[in-house]
Amino acid sequence: MKVLIVDDDRFVVSALEQKMDWTSLEIDQIYTAYNIRQARKILEENTIHILICDIEMPQGSGLELLSWIRSEGFDVQTIFLTNFADFNYAQKAIELQSFEYYLKPIEFEKLELIIKKAVKKVKLTQIKEDAIRVGHYWQQNKEKLLEHFWHAYIKNNESLSSEELHDQLRINNINYSMQDCFLPILLDLFPYKLVENKEIISIFDNEIDIEKRLKTIINETFKYSPLRLEAFLEISTNKDRYLAIFRLVEPTIEVSTIDWISPCSPLIKATNNQLNCDIQCSAGTSNSLKKIQSNVKKLKDMKHETIDFRNKIFCLETYTVSTNKYVEPNLQLLDHYLDSCNRSSFINKCYQYLTNLLDKHALSYNVLCSFRLDITQLIYTHLMKKEILANKLFQGKIGDFLLEQSSRSIDDLMVYVSYLVNVSLDYISFTNSQKSVVKTICDYIDQNYQENFTRNDLAKIVYLSPDYIARIFKKETGISLVNYIIKKRVDIAKDLLSNTNLPVHIISDKVGYENYSYFTKLFKKETNYTPVEFRKNTYLHVRTN
Repeated sequence: MKVLIVDDDRFVVSALEQKMDWTSLEIDQIYTAYNIRQARKILEENTIHILICDIEMPQGSGLELLSWIRSEGFDVQTIFLTNFADFNYAQKAIELQSFEYYLKPIEFEKLELIIKKAVKKVKLTQIKEDAIRVGHYWQQNKEKLLEHFWHAYIKNNESLSSEELHDQLRINNINYSMQDCFLPILLDLFPYKLVENKEIISIFDNEIDIEKRLKTIINETFKYSPLRLEAFLEISTNKDRYLAIFRLVEPTIEVSTIDWISPCSPLIKATNNQLNCDIQCSAGTSNSLKKIQSNVKKLKDMKHETIDFRNKIFCLETYTVSTNKYVEPNLQLLDHYLDSCNRSSFINKCYQYLTNLLDKHALSYNVLCSFRLDITQLIYTHLMKKEILANKLFQGKIGDFLLEQSSRSIDDLMVYVSYLVNVSLDYISFTNSQKSVVKTICDYIDQNYQENFTRNDLAKIVYLSPDYIARIFKKETGISLVNYIIKKRVDIAKDLLSNTNLPVHIISDKVGYENYSYFTKLFKKETNYTPVEFRKNTYLHVRTN
């Protein structure tokens, strides 16, 4: 937003320019002028939103400037600063539709409040202008305009006054009254599935018009209720969370909470059947338009704190904040299940723990996070005892995604816990078969011998500690890991020296040694020949035969 300061007193202009917190006032461009001629030039060349202007100036008054602005059709909110409490000045300023008439000396805090109000009026004016431009498209775009209104209203961090709300409705040509009754319902969808602990698939990946299908289901299930869907807003980028705004058809009819939310049950069933997707419905309270904004915020807070199963209905009217403290599960018993590789007992015990908390109304977001942390630490510690690098084993999109989803419901938390347990125990089983681990390492070396890797790099491939893979490799092969790598590279080098004319320094690079001298030293240690000597002897041997 742009502001123009006009005053023949350079000290006043400088003080306003430097002492006002323009950024907090949402002003990003400040222009200054010291007479009417300069001000007109700036106004002709730039879109000015707010004018702060002195009245008495040598080359023409601020009132003359505003009169010219009005004649030119510029829409500028004008704040007059003056030393004179002159009734005629004030009357003329009112006639010219000035925004404020402020007597000097300047109190910057008061002036900031005036500018804030002017900024708000500019915004409303801009909204009006936008609405006028699209006015003749209203009927064709009624649904989109309604959703635009609700998006802007719900997302606005500042609550609107009744007057501002009226302005918004008038601008968007929306026929709501302050007595109309609305109900917000938050819809959380669960379109994701974990396949064999290796892949996350979304039911909606190939669904082009999921939003349209959801609206159809909602309109069908609510068609006999006293509610009508007014707006359907996507409030996440993952197509898994929507806000449905309903309006009471007859505001004079008394409707109970049961009547409001009773269609949610068939809505859940229809979503399960038609979209093959789980869902949770969180119903707010019925309120006037003025209170819907705060009602939605409370609804989101409730949903964040409420942990339950999928396909459930939650009601803000009956919601109470849980004050229960976290009591950890029997970690010793769970650790025993890990030691004995009893994954089903581990998972069942976790499920039982969560359902018991739910029955006691003691399961909250904080309790869930504490439990999840304890389980994760327990599993990570168990893996560490086996010298498995847990942070590497679970590194990647699947683990990150399941962790993010795990706080949405008990079902999702159990998917995450089951994933951790199953992947851990499967990998422990794999590492117990040392031949499988060694074969994996050997295969990697055989395919990537030319790369510059270390023992630590190899350890990351199999999610084990470097010392552990060194021990089991020597035990299984009878040769150290380092010597195996050297032998593999030297064998490849011998083949290249015998069967190609490549220069020795190129062969050195091809088998992973950038340092030619170091390669020569290793090669001689393994073969008793330098690379050049080896090639010469091979050539002589071929000639002799």
